[in-house]
Amino acid sequence: MKQLFYILIACAVLLSACKQEYVGQPGTDSVPPGKIENPKVENFPGGAKITYDLPDDNDLLYVNAVYQINGKEMNTSSSMYNKELKVEGFGNTDEQKIKLYCVDRSNNISEPVEVAIHPTTPPVQLVYESLKVKEAFGGVQVEWKNETEADIAIYLIAADSIGDFNVADVVYTSTAEGKYSLRGFNDEERVFGVYIRDRWDNFTDTLSNTFTPLFEMEMDKAKWKREELLGDNMTDNGSGWAWNKMKDGITGDQGWHTGSAKSPMYFTIDLGVTAKLSRYKLWHRLGDWAYKHFNPKRWNVYGTTSPKYENHDEAYWVEGGFKEDWHLLLSCYSFKPSGENTPITNEDKEYAANGFEFEFPLDAPPVRYLRFYVHETWGGAANIHISELSFWGKVVEE
Repeated sequence: MKQLFYILIACAVLLSACKQEYVGQPGTDSVPPGKIENPKVENFPGGAKITYDLPDDNDLLYVNAVYQINGKEMNTSSSMYNKELKVEGFGNTDEQKIKLYCVDRSNNISEPVEVAIHPTTPPVQLVYESLKVKEAFGGVQVEWKNETEADIAIYLIAADSIGDFNVADVVYTSTAEGKYSLRGFNDEERVFGVYIRDRWDNFTDTLSNTFTPLFEMEMDKAKWKREELLGDNMTDNGSGWAWNKMKDGITGDQGWHTGSAKSPMYFTIDLGVTAKLSRYKLWHRLGDWAYKHFNPKRWNVYGTTSPKYENHDEAYWVEGGFKEDWHLLLSCYSFKPSGENTPITNEDKEYAANGFEFEFPLDAPPVRYLRFYVHETWGGAANIHISELSFWGKVVEE
């Protein structure tokens, strides 16, 4: 008898050990919650905000909205602490049916309440309607407005030699407005197009037209000269850091370095030709110096075809009188991806190593002389060092 007792105890222990332990909150009931009440709709571009009253259920967990976008079932939820939710991603202004369900802690689901919304013009279409495309150096330039700051992809397409369209580039953006130049094409007539996609795979029509890209070439650095104007910093920090090192085609921990501080910080380049400029690139002194020391942070670029040397004192060149006779072409900033007041990251270094590129306005006049006015360096001092400069455009007069 005692032996049987021990056998029964052992079986009980074994059964207890084999019993599966429940993980998570067990269901408390099978009663579905009540429905939302008094739904109200506020339509907006591509979607709507729906407000409502919640049912008086102690175990209510959230409200779930179920709807369709491009044939795919979507859902959006909002917790019991809110009395509203947003549905978005609709690619047109058609009426949309939204079913709202209440869900409780036992995962019971209420009967649906169907709400009709009427989205206004979706962001992807608003951006499309704002598009402006015009011929540019080596291709076309596209401008757009994105007032809702939606995440969009802008597809730029170009016809090949037999007229077939191919995607030449894609721009991903959420900025309120933007501009982008597609390059790499000969100055021959070609059809270019633009269409837009959002993150819900809503596509616009294609805006297309025939354009002839403007001819573009890199300016010959062998023709550059160092122009000496009153107020310019004409010093070099030794032969290894001479002004000519800024145009030797080498980027890195080398280039031009001023030999002494001078404020305001000016220097001037004679391109040796008159050119309609398209863009230029400036490289910081690299290595451990990117975004540090005497690398330019903010500066302006002025241009002219013929400086007025006569009857001007140093105040004209230093205090800004020359600005009335020269064209302000660009205001520049050497962008730092991680932000100004953060440690320098590998991404920052890679960004600087590619050079800072700036586009001249398409309506900018031809120039021969370029005067740089450096407002601020990353180290804050009134010295300058630059590894390399390059300019592109079309020569209009030798």
